Amino acid sequence: MITEKIAFVFPGQGAQRVGMARDLYDEYQVVRHTFEQVSDISHKNVAQACFSGPKEILNKPEMTSLGTFAHSVSIAKIIETHFGDTPLYNIGYAVTGHSMGQYSALHCVGSLTMKDAVVLLSARSTYMSMAGQDGGGMACIIGLDKGMIEKVLLAASGHGFAAISNHNARDQFIISGQNDALDVVVARARAMGAKIARRLNVSVPAHCALMQNAEYLLRARLENIDVKSPKTNWFSNQTANVMSNPQDVKDALADQMTHGVRWLEIMEKFPEYNITCAYELGPGKVLSGLINRANVGCQAHVTDNLKNVRAMLAELENKISR
Repeated sequence: MITEKIAFVFPGQGAQRVGMARDLYDEYQVVRHTFEQVSDISHKNVAQACFSGPKEILNKPEMTSLGTFAHSVSIAKIIETHFGDTPLYNIGYAVTGHSMGQYSALHCVGSLTMKDAVVLLSARSTYMSMAGQDGGGMACIIGLDKGMIEKVLLAASGHGFAAISNHNARDQFIISGQNDALDVVVARARAMGAKIARRLNVSVPAHCALMQNAEYLLRARLENIDVKSPKTNWFSNQTANVMSNPQDVKDALADQMTHGVRWLEIMEKFPEYNITCAYELGPGKVLSGLINRANVGCQAHVTDNLKNVRAMLAELENKISR
């Protein structure tokens, strides 16, 4: 029996690094098996890209997605194996992912098979790259509230398209759009006192209207995928609400291509569900940092290496009464 309501959160692209998951791969057979599965399905050597790079290969959108998925799911499998093959959805009260991390989460709650999740992630990356061939990218703005961001976007409107694509914290926004508009966004945000205003090393304007063709292609692909109802609470990026109907899940994954990630709103739902503990499964510590700074009564923990995974397992032992 679980004595605390736990959320497992899954990162998206951006936290990858050469060497990620190597210590887990060396320690756990279930990690080796997971990487082998992802590589066999995708016909790509995901382990080599994650462990040895070079970073130019790992940072390609498809490889980043597959590597992050393999790393995240591997940690989930470690937890399940440690607790006698107990499914993660019977341990976690809720799960959610950021952007492509939704696919990791959906696999771990029984909605997507391993094969379907990997195939969809590969297709998603291809569709986004195709849609982004006309140019564009993303920028990060920290230190301005939403009202100020709207003024920044208004100033850029005469220079092309730009829109909020991720609302990650009360004063942290990711803006997607065309290059000229993004340059104006960054300059105006700096002039308005932003702590950080910079272009990201991303060549695709994700989660905005410029991804319309990618949404259309992914929606068509999802029609032939068997999506099952999540077996625990799954928060959608697109609505920031818990979703259970399989068709709603499909629609949310397609809609996400042209709509922003509502991460702040998801975190602010945690108190409603009495979620007081979260573990970020996968590379990096972006999501755990956002949760801990959000002041939503939830303590988040990083699990991206062997030391942290062992600490998590020990903590879970204390939270689960047998």
